[in-house]
Amino acid sequence: MGDTLSVTALLRAASPAEVTEGLERNPGSARLVERGWEPLWFEARVFDGEDEQDHVFSLVWREPGRPAAEVAEEELESALSSLDVWPDDVVSRSVDVAVG
Repeated sequence: MGDTLSVTALLRAASPAEVTEGLERNPGSARLVERGWEPLWFEARVFDGEDEQDHVFSLVWREPGRPAAEVAEEELESALSSLDVWPDDVVSRSVDVAVG
């Protein structure tokens, strides 16, 4: 990847289909539902200039009372780490939190 990396991220409410698929892939998450945790959908895209280099997405869970912006930032840091993208290499970063 070059020196013009930009990242866009989105955290929004998960659709029923996304929740169903997530619970099928990870049945242990059902205990989070029982505890009142909220299912959210997270996506991050990494661009090198105009070209998309990576796109990651996942169902994530927010515990009651935790700010959505905090969840989004944590998920973004985790996504960048899993993609071997150093935060210092990102010249532009946008995080859209579409939940309260």
